Amino acid sequence: MKFSLYSKKNRLDEMQEQTMRKIESHGFWLLWGSLLAAWIVQTVFGAADKAAGEWVVFMIGCIYTVVACLRNGLWDRHLSDKAPANAVYSLVAAVAVTLICGFSYGYWIGAVFAGVFTGILCFALLQLCAALTRKRREHLDDPKDGE
Repeated sequence: MKFSLYSKKNRLDEMQEQTMRKIESHGFWLLWGSLLAAWIVQTVFGAADKAAGEWVVFMIGCIYTVVACLRNGLWDRHLSDKAPANAVYSLVAAVAVTLICGFSYGYWIGAVFAGVFTGILCFALLQLCAALTRKRREHLDDPKDGE
C-alpha cells in the first residue's frame, strides 16, 4: 500500500471546495486585519522598531494580493473602482495616517502633511491600479486572443 501525505488530486467535492475557499478567505482577512491592528498599536505606543516584522509580513501579503488581482484583471467583489470611490478610500487612508502619526509622535503639523501626502499618493496608486485592472480585463475578455 502506497502512503502519501500529499496528493495533486483534489479530494474535495464542489460544496467542500467552496467551503474551503470561504474558510481560506476569512483566514486571510483575519490575518491581514490582525497584522494591521498589531502594527498600528505598536506604532502608536512607540514600539515601531519592534513592529518591523509584522510590517514586513503585512506588506508581503498586500503586495501579493495586489499583483495577483492585477494579473487576473480583478478589482473587488463589492467596492467600486471609479474615481469618486477611490477619492473616498484615499480620504480614509489620509485620516488614518494623520491620526496614527499624530498620536504616535505628538507632532500634528507633520502628521497632517503625512496624511495629505498619503491621500494624494493613495489616490494616484488606486487610479493607476484601476486603469491597469480595466486594461487587463479587456485583454482577458478579448475573443481574438483565443484564435
